[in-house]
Amino acid sequence: MTAESFVTPRVADIVARTLHAHGVRHAFGMPGGEVVTLIDGLEASGIVFHLARHETAAAIMAAGASAMTQNPELLVTTVGPGLANAVNGIADAAQERVPLIVISGIVDRPTRARYTHQVIDHAQLLRPLVKASFEIEPESAASAVARALALAMTEPMGPVHLDLSPATAAAVSPALNVISPPKLLKPSVTMTDPAVHTLSERICRAQRPLFIAGLDAVRDHAGPALQHLIQKNWRTGYHDL
Repeated sequence: MTAESFVTPRVADIVARTLHAHGVRHAFGMPGGEVVTLIDGLEASGIVFHLARHETAAAIMAAGASAMTQNPELLVTTVGPGLANAVNGIADAAQERVPLIVISGIVDRPTRARYTHQVIDHAQLLRPLVKASFEIEPESAASAVARALALAMTEPMGPVHLDLSPATAAAVSPALNVISPPKLLKPSVTMTDPAVHTLSERICRAQRPLFIAGLDAVRDHAGPALQHLIQKNWRTGYHDL
């Protein structure tokens, strides 16, 4: 990346910097002509691009990285079959509630009517699997990426898809701002909370108590609290858990 592009950043640079500002540090995928500018912007912004042998593997790698870092991570695919190859991995991210960001290359708008090779409707393809799908435009690149990240991180978490054309990625950005994530207050519950006490009393009165902990319990590291609650009721004599 040249020094000039730092003075006049491309749309791809704004996209990459917004992703970085929201904690994205890793991108996975296979390059294609439609996404080389984006990959260049990612590397320049401090997001490492990991080359995979197949898009399905790249999607699963990105989802695994997200689970490890507790941050959204990025899948990058080229147009048409490149994105179609990743469907299985994106479906897995949807089922596991992983905040995966998917950016796919798309044919430039002026040539879409006559260019049919490997062109498919990305949004329609991913409709059952993603929380939203929309195209990045030059004037609102940072807003689009920030919106995608917010949607991905909103419970229930899941993948969000963005299309980015080569001409848009390479264009000089009309807006230079990068949208940082808002500061959110996350409520916490301790074992001394009245709600926990009420729940414990109800479990103690139950004849056959059953504990069901889902993905949110795993993500919030609720294991020790759940273990304490179960052991406390186990000692009351209800052993059919």
